[in-house]
Amino acid sequence: MDSIKGLIPFVLKAGQIAAERQRLVTRAFKEDGSILTQVDTDLNAFLHDSVTSLYPDANVVAEECDDDFDAERDYTFAIDPIDGTDCFSQGMPGWAISIGLLDREFHPVAGIVHGPRWGAALSGGTLLFSDIGKRALLNGEPLRPAEIEPGPADLLQVMVGSNVHRSFDMRAFPGKIRNVGSTAIHIVAPLLHPAVAGAIFAPNFVWDIAGAHAVITSEGLSMEYVSGRPIDYRPLVARKRAEETIVAGTPRGIAIIRSAFRAFAS
Repeated sequence: MDSIKGLIPFVLKAGQIAAERQRLVTRAFKEDGSILTQVDTDLNAFLHDSVTSLYPDANVVAEECDDDFDAERDYTFAIDPIDGTDCFSQGMPGWAISIGLLDREFHPVAGIVHGPRWGAALSGGTLLFSDIGKRALLNGEPLRPAEIEPGPADLLQVMVGSNVHRSFDMRAFPGKIRNVGSTAIHIVAPLLHPAVAGAIFAPNFVWDIAGAHAVITSEGLSMEYVSGRPIDYRPLVARKRAEETIVAGTPRGIAIIRSAFRAFAS
């Protein structure tokens, strides 16, 4: 496989459908208590079929369906049709469509994160895309270096998952703390917003993180467990949660998060 660029029109179409239907959604609940809408289900099928039609020899791990997995295949796609469904279902803008590609060693090598209602664009939102072996593009254009430069420590901002406060004392962090809903948006935020240096969030699934992980890696940023261990995607492609809290961002951002976010005693 040389490229996943062929998926971009399908992701943009999915984003258009979701944006048009957002104000009409009805909230339902899965067995685990998480939110589900009919848009999640419909877009899962649309994106799943798009991937399998273009790349029939790859595995697909999608949030809303459970395909057979062949460990001998060279590539695996991870699909989240709506990352941040809770926000989406309430009419908020902090949601995204995410597709990540893992290679045979289960390393993220390409990704698409599309926030149809996120960012400063007049229309169409934000599309971050990193192809195999290439740097990321923002709405088709190279990122400007200034977009990933953190400011003074007391002006830095960190994106946090919605339940991080249950596990970490955050009072020592000198800057501002933000949450917008989508884990994928949290991860790529340092590429989009000048003051954001990183993110910290609870263990998530492969479809939540693989696409954004590939995007930030292409720009020299990192994502790993808060303990410092690299993320092993092998258990995650079996639909298991990540093993521990995850940090992402610039080297400086990750270092500040590790020093300022103090885990509560268990």
